[in-house]
Amino acid sequence: MYIVVTAGYQRYAELHCHSSFSFLDGASNPEELVIRAKELGLAALAITDHDDFGGIVRFAYSARELEFPAIIGCEITIEDDSHLILLVESEQGYRNLSYLLTQARMQKARGKPRVSYQHLQERSEGLIALSGCPHGRIPSALFLDRIEEAKDIAGQLKDIFQDRFYLEVWNHFLNQESVIAKKLLELSEALSIPWVVTNNVHYASPEGRMVHDVLTCIKHDVTLANAGRRLRANGSFYLKSPAEMAYLWRHDLTGVKNTLRIAERCQFRLGAFKPPLPYYELEPGTTHNGILEKLVWEGAKVRYPDLTEKHLKQINYELSMITNLGLAPYFLIMWDIVNFARRNGIAVQGRGSAANSAVCYCLMITAVDPIGMDLLFERFLSAGRNEPPDIDVDIAHQEREKVIQYVYEKYGREHAAMVCEVITYRGRSAVRDAARVLGFSQEQADSLSVEARHMEAHEAALNLRAGGAERAGLDLKDKRVLQLIRVVAGLHQLPRHRSIHVGGFVLCGTALGEVVPIEPAAMDARTVIQWDKDDIDLMGLIKIDLLGLGMLTLLQEGLKHVHKYRGLDIDIGRLDMSDPAIYEMLTKADTVGVFQVESRAQMNILPRIKPKCFYDIIVSIAIVRPGPIQGNIVHPYLRRRRGDEQVTYLHPTLEPILKRTLGVPLFQEQGMKLAVVAAGFTAAQADHLRRVMSHKRSLERMAALCDDLAEGMKKNNFSPEAIETITHQLRAFANYGFPESHAASFSLLVYASAYLKRYFPTEFYCAILNAQPMGFYSPATLIRDAINHGVEVLTVDLAKSDWDCTIEVIEQKEGFGAFGFANANKKKDKGDTTAEKKTQKLALRIGLRFVHGLGNKSMQTLKSVFAAGGKFTSLEDVLQRSGLGPSDLKQLARAGAFESLYPGRRKALWEVLSRLNNPPATPLLDLLEKKPAEDVPPMSSLEEIVADFRTLGLSTGAHPMSFYREWAQNSGIKSCHDLSESEHGKVMSVAGGVICRQRPETAKGFVFITLEDETGVANIIVNPKVFAEFRHLIMRTSFMSVRGKLQLEEGVANILAEKFERLPPLPGNPVLPARDFH
Repeated sequence: MYIVVTAGYQRYAELHCHSSFSFLDGASNPEELVIRAKELGLAALAITDHDDFGGIVRFAYSARELEFPAIIGCEITIEDDSHLILLVESEQGYRNLSYLLTQARMQKARGKPRVSYQHLQERSEGLIALSGCPHGRIPSALFLDRIEEAKDIAGQLKDIFQDRFYLEVWNHFLNQESVIAKKLLELSEALSIPWVVTNNVHYASPEGRMVHDVLTCIKHDVTLANAGRRLRANGSFYLKSPAEMAYLWRHDLTGVKNTLRIAERCQFRLGAFKPPLPYYELEPGTTHNGILEKLVWEGAKVRYPDLTEKHLKQINYELSMITNLGLAPYFLIMWDIVNFARRNGIAVQGRGSAANSAVCYCLMITAVDPIGMDLLFERFLSAGRNEPPDIDVDIAHQEREKVIQYVYEKYGREHAAMVCEVITYRGRSAVRDAARVLGFSQEQADSLSVEARHMEAHEAALNLRAGGAERAGLDLKDKRVLQLIRVVAGLHQLPRHRSIHVGGFVLCGTALGEVVPIEPAAMDARTVIQWDKDDIDLMGLIKIDLLGLGMLTLLQEGLKHVHKYRGLDIDIGRLDMSDPAIYEMLTKADTVGVFQVESRAQMNILPRIKPKCFYDIIVSIAIVRPGPIQGNIVHPYLRRRRGDEQVTYLHPTLEPILKRTLGVPLFQEQGMKLAVVAAGFTAAQADHLRRVMSHKRSLERMAALCDDLAEGMKKNNFSPEAIETITHQLRAFANYGFPESHAASFSLLVYASAYLKRYFPTEFYCAILNAQPMGFYSPATLIRDAINHGVEVLTVDLAKSDWDCTIEVIEQKEGFGAFGFANANKKKDKGDTTAEKKTQKLALRIGLRFVHGLGNKSMQTLKSVFAAGGKFTSLEDVLQRSGLGPSDLKQLARAGAFESLYPGRRKALWEVLSRLNNPPATPLLDLLEKKPAEDVPPMSSLEEIVADFRTLGLSTGAHPMSFYREWAQNSGIKSCHDLSESEHGKVMSVAGGVICRQRPETAKGFVFITLEDETGVANIIVNPKVFAEFRHLIMRTSFMSVRGKLQLEEGVANILAEKFERLPPLPGNPVLPARDFH
């Protein structure tokens, strides 16, 4: 029932309202509720989500923008499973409520978090309590006519909260509620406890009921038709106007007026709450500023042996700002974390905007010289910023947990926790969940979800209405289909669940659980807060990103191999960045396994850029991002680099900013400088632009900022064309563009990994295989690339393999420097064997880790066996010592792991099976000689390759496409290598196995496929129409042929696909592992 009243009492504050952060029990995001409350003329609004503070930051800051009173609250679950509303009156009340939620979350064993009455008694100060919804203990007792029990509970809560306890009543036109409400009013009079009305809101407007019903069904895993009493009985649980509430309680407005009294008492505003910075413990007689300055100047002597006036000026400038802002403890903490990693041999490197700081460079946190590269410090830190700086630290991913646990131990679990990530509904998840609830079949749900892939939920709804539903075989005239479309649109950006952020860590100078609720993470020994990274930025909490990076693991382990087998100590921070061989390698796009430049897009851009210096690598990394792509920046840059287009500037004042990037903006720092110069932005406005460009929910705000930019450029006499071009380019950066410092940090790793691959390929491939999963390609592709680069790859062998891949010395070669190493720091101790080591011929041995089916238990077993008694010496030794089960032994036989112990896969498998199926009565070793293996035929080479892929996911044998070659030649199908020697524009066919499929969001529906054969790889471009026609074949077929037009430009070959066909199956039907990216 929706009552419209225009006269009467016009003031009311809603004190019981659930946002979408009541996870599947609130159908409106916090911002939507604030906007609606403001429109309705409410005096205030309280957000009271179930045991959760996840939405309060968005709620508070949205309210602040609209100058609307926002009350922080929560509906907590008590230890007796009842509900209670708590509203924050003061800062102490906020701290107490956060503490209560933390304790409830941390101490829960199973099910919901629960607050004990003891904790409630201890932490009631600054909190106002309402008796809650019908699930509250008092209403429940009253409904069952247990009046004395209700009085006892009410008296207990009154003793705890004194004059801050109210009985809560409601009117949703429900008989049960009416009965309870009447008894609550009687109890109020009997015990002299004031009463207050709420509407127990679960959605902003009446239209939200359907979405809330669907969320309820998702929560309980039922269809709408079978939901029954799980759904609320009517649609009146929306935000109501003061007039509506006054009409509902027109016979007694006391409860309505009391909402205003409570709202008046709740003066705490979250935006004014500033948690203290984390504390770095000092030795007596020292200061944070003094220790920081000492460390910085010590590092400066290393980083800048010849300190110039320019260096001194920049370092002093940064130190002055850091100390004036009170940030010295933060920088010391970051130095401490990085220093811990290095002391323990863990590869680590700072990146992101921190690379703009000379102080970070001198503290050895970052590896890029910001003074030498003229990077913008204000991108990292400025006096006008209202948020702390953000230092991201990459850590070798297999060692990251050691660093995380160090932070917990050093700074205390009460002061540290991981940051959460809120997973919201997008197109596909919204369609799937809504379709299931509305009773669509699984087949229909699958077809509908295909139409919603790579879309936001509201975009998916539009697409379904514009023809997607018909393509899925449904009729738009069907009311159920229309209902589905409305629900999908309503689910847009609603939270579905939380996960842990990839690396965000928050530190606080006070007890963190009194700032934001903390709960156990899924991983042991970790905790996580209820706020995401955007929330903590707004709240001014210090966040550090401790990010696991596989490439650092690769470099760390690869350089250890180089030291062990070549006798060389290489410092990647001191490599000569001008090696022509490295740039030639990058220009040829020989970059499988090389950091950041191994994707199809990067392999296409590198031959066009033809990098010749380190800055060219920085450009190549930054240019293949959604921001530059959608800003139409890529092609103008390439044309200017080739000399096909003159380098021009939209205004003379832009030349100093854009000269290095040929007149177009590629980096966020350029956007900030451009805003100041072109539009007259202040430093604070430019910093706001930075935040918007870096914010994941920034498209709308970026559009508003572009209006300000346009107005400023107009005042500075920029032409309309220039204004339109610049605003379009900067607007695109809201879709993700790189800071120059970030690209520079990554470029160091590009160069280092390319160097390792170029000069030490065996060590490189061994390290990258052991660092899996990481990177763009499967181990099968990496093995094929290794073989193509002359690396001898040896298959798994129980007599020689470890769990991880290893390097074996297979030959001593004469001569010195046979492997073309460079830029290495050679030890020259007496008795040095470096020259001998340099000439060793090495091979890569595949580790047992790649045998499918061998899990963690098998890994631990084998490592223990190897440590105790060494590698296996015979099949008998395996059966006696390995401790492996029958399935593991059979899989090892199929993988050829017994080859050097018991030649012949089938023979070894038969022997293992015979022992397992016929266990002897006497000890196994007594009978082995008495049971010789039968004479079984050996596998053919193709059969072994098929077995390799089935058991290992890779093969060291011939490529499966080599068995197609004669047939392909007879069919007029080219090899991948043939493409680069063919004629541009020619229609031709190529065949191979799929190793990668990509459908980037910026590609307007285009799909990119990489095919591999024994000669190389081919890039296939599929337009949306062709993809729709051959979708099933493309997504589910391993070996295929493609017919289309050859696009050959600057050494880059692509096939513009027109038709796909499956290749005839080979015996055994081998399948290449493929990685799909969306």
